[in-house]
Amino acid sequence: MVEERISKNVAQLVKVQRARRKRPEPWSVEEACNFLENAQLWRDYLYCAYSLILVLGLRKGEVLGLTWSDVNLDTGELHIRHQLQRARRRLLHTDTAKTEASEAVLPLPDICLTALRLRQKEQQAAKERAEDLWTESDMVFTTRYGTRSSLGGRAGCHGWPARVIAVAVLRCCTHDRGPFT
Repeated sequence: MVEERISKNVAQLVKVQRARRKRPEPWSVEEACNFLENAQLWRDYLYCAYSLILVLGLRKGEVLGLTWSDVNLDTGELHIRHQLQRARRRLLHTDTAKTEASEAVLPLPDICLTALRLRQKEQQAAKERAEDLWTESDMVFTTRYGTRSSLGGRAGCHGWPARVIAVAVLRCCTHDRGPFT
């Protein structure tokens, strides 16, 4: 047997196509409406978040980062300036959106205005129930004690798939990045 040195790795000459990721099928308008109607019917405290995500296409972190100073209910405008992220088991409220294109002033359709006004009333009621336990903040989405909400745990994102099953539609995918979980 003769040993020779191979000067070229022939495996590098093979061109392999990348596997294409299957894009999820978005909800129809009817499915989205059914979902929102169901959330409203069951008085889901995340109804406003669902509305903003489905109607305006906001990311979860953008919704969670909303402050009342970002929302102008009189002019019907929403400023995307912040986002809430989880890093190393801590919640970070950043002063920048995910991308420059995300930092925008968006007009609020009536369904979103109504949902935000309802959220404001719910938050005021929670503040009254919590009394001295309430932590004052400008956040739109808070816990029942006024602290920043990650929408994690039993509530929030884990509630999304259950709500989807309740209205018999597929799991929702936002921004073609996979299931909202």
